Amino acid sequence: MKKLNLLVVGLCFTSSVFAGDVKVHIPLSPAGSFDAKAKIHNGVAMEKKGKFFAKDMYVVAKELKTGIDLRDEHLWDRLKTKKYPKIKVLKATGKGGRGIASVDIRGVKQKVPFTYKMKGKKADFKMKVDLNKFKFDNDKDRLSYMGIGVKNELEISGELDVKKKK
Repeated sequence: MKKLNLLVVGLCFTSSVFAGDVKVHIPLSPAGSFDAKAKIHNGVAMEKKGKFFAKDMYVVAKELKTGIDLRDEHLWDRLKTKKYPKIKVLKATGKGGRGIASVDIRGVKQKVPFTYKMKGKKADFKMKVDLNKFKFDNDKDRLSYMGIGVKNELEISGELDVKKKK
C-alpha cells in the first residue's frame, strides 16, 4: 500500500487549468493497483488553432485521496508533503493530441509526454510518469510493504476546462 502513495505523485503533475479532476492509477507488483484522486487548482489552459497550452497548474498533495486513510497518510509521507505541498505542472504544450509537460514532483522537474483529446470546452488527458526520473528510490522511499511494491510507471489522467481562442 505504501508504494501506491508514490503513484499519486505522478498524478499531481498532470493537473491543469481553471477547474478539473485528476486520477493517478498506481499499479502494484506482483499484483493489484489503486487510484488516488484530487482536484486541479489554478492555472490556465487554452486551445487555439489546434494547439494546446497550459501553465501554472497544481494539485495539493494532501488532497490526493485513495479511499483508505492509512494509505493516504503513507502516500503523503512518500511525497514529502511538508516540504513539497504541491505537485505542479509548470507548462504544457501540444498539437494534434500529443504534447510535453514540465512537471515538478518533490522539487524534481522533468519533461513528461502526454496525450489529450478535446471535447468541446474540455480536454481529457493521459500521461505516464516514471518514478525513477523523479528520484524515487524503492528502498530509501519505502515503496514496498510486505512484498507488495509500487511499479515504476504510474498513469495520470483527468479532465480540464479549456478556454478556446480564435
